[in-house]
Amino acid sequence: MGTINTRKIALAGLLTAASLIASFIQIPLMPAAPWLAYDPSGIICLIAALAFGPKFGAAVAIISWLPRVFLDPFGAIMGTLNTCAFVILAAIIYQRGKSGRAASVAGMIAGAVVAVALSCAANLIVTPLYTAVTMADVAAMILPILLPFNLIKMVINVVAGQVLLTPAMNVLTSSQE
Repeated sequence: MGTINTRKIALAGLLTAASLIASFIQIPLMPAAPWLAYDPSGIICLIAALAFGPKFGAAVAIISWLPRVFLDPFGAIMGTLNTCAFVILAAIIYQRGKSGRAASVAGMIAGAVVAVALSCAANLIVTPLYTAVTMADVAAMILPILLPFNLIKMVINVVAGQVLLTPAMNVLTSSQE
């Protein structure tokens, strides 16, 4: 049985709090769809996943989105799905690639592709549940609105993730006490 690492628990709490706070920063990217807004919380979850593994990153993502369930239940579901798809795959590829720059790029791109596809598909189911639009209406929004929004969101997350990865890893994985 492994020992409990208090440093990781403390970092999980800090990263979760930072992700939760960042999720309230809403930046509209698509004038045609003002209900779609970018938030930078995924970047924090990504750094957590790359530093400590996919389970850790997923836990930070899920826990940081939980309070949002009371404010925007369907948005929280979509945010959780999108973020987990992105960070879990990115972290798995990053770990298997021996944590190099090429592995981080490959992982982030693969995670972004899966997150975009999952978000577009999930919108077909989730959006009709809480709006007055049909699945056909949502399908008609995929190419002009949902796909570009999710692509822009993932490009921002990947670029920011690449810029912040080395400094964040230096801080998060520095000497253990």
